[in-house]
Amino acid sequence: MIISKFDLFLTKIPLVRPQRMATGTSENQENVIIKMYSDEGIVGVGEVPHMLGTSLMGESQQTAKVVLENHIFPQLMGENPFEIERLHGIMDGSIRCNPRAKSGVSLALYDIVGKALGVPVYTILGGKVRDSVPLSWSIPITSYENGVREARQKTESGWKILKIKLGRDDPADDIEMVKRIRDTVGDEVQLRVDANQAYDVKTAIRVGRSIDRYGIEFYEQPVSAENLDSLAEVSRATAIPLMADESLVTLQDAVAILSKDAAQLLSIYVSKSGGLLNDKKIAHLAESYGSECYLGGALESTIGACAGLQLAASTPNLSLGCELYGQYILKEDIGCKLLDFRDGELVVPTDPGLGLEIDEDKLERYVTDYSSVEI
Repeated sequence: MIISKFDLFLTKIPLVRPQRMATGTSENQENVIIKMYSDEGIVGVGEVPHMLGTSLMGESQQTAKVVLENHIFPQLMGENPFEIERLHGIMDGSIRCNPRAKSGVSLALYDIVGKALGVPVYTILGGKVRDSVPLSWSIPITSYENGVREARQKTESGWKILKIKLGRDDPADDIEMVKRIRDTVGDEVQLRVDANQAYDVKTAIRVGRSIDRYGIEFYEQPVSAENLDSLAEVSRATAIPLMADESLVTLQDAVAILSKDAAQLLSIYVSKSGGLLNDKKIAHLAESYGSECYLGGALESTIGACAGLQLAASTPNLSLGCELYGQYILKEDIGCKLLDFRDGELVVPTDPGLGLEIDEDKLERYVTDYSSVEI
């Protein structure tokens, strides 16, 4: 079997409401959808999500398009999709960085291999350790009224985990929002907070100590991603476990974070580190430090969500749930069917490959650009 063709689609799908956080506001989701074809007629799919139009690493739809068409696709043409480790090396050799673009290809590779073998991707990644993954809903930076209303609506609809975005102009308003949501949902609902680098060290410590009384599970990326010493200082001064998100892109980042004890928990994304192969390596490293991991979300469609569930299903220490709720905030998902949500958790797909089928009519509805590369 060899790779014989790639199709590339740029899509733009409106959100049902703006998603505001400290780093910006999303009103549309701009993704790159990849179809990888084998000479035996098997098609693998992948996705490169962009919440804010441009990632913190500087990638966008347009940069991904250029990188994929001109650097990565030509190098992978004619290669055996089963040789995933080697093909990751080819991608890294074709162009430095650009992990999101590479992640889309990684997903398509695993999808093809799973379909060819007739097994879910979690089988290839080590086998299933869980049948479902707890799902977290993210409350954006918004008014008290809207935040409390959304928290109530979600918990009444079966959600058991809420993550509150922090980073308002006055940190006291962040603290008050946490208090009001805890008072609204009670003690049975798990609460997490995410500052997306909004604070300096002193403010991060003050906020962390103030919200500790509300039973917060973890405190995500309160300070700048680049300064691990600052993150470690906050970690030492607060009782809530810290989670590294924007600080973590590569395996080397994970080594630095964990060796400095800058954070106790890691947020792993399907897209951020270059794909499932690299994600698995980061999770294994974290396991050696006794660190648990969370599966972050970038408003992926069902494609990225299914990939994330395959990863979480096969990774024991990816145990803090996931944020793969794109299907609920996109105006329309491009999958033929939504993922099964039961008792606050997403059920892991068991069909071969990533476990989904694209609705071609929906895909066509949101496509803004298309190209194809083949032998």
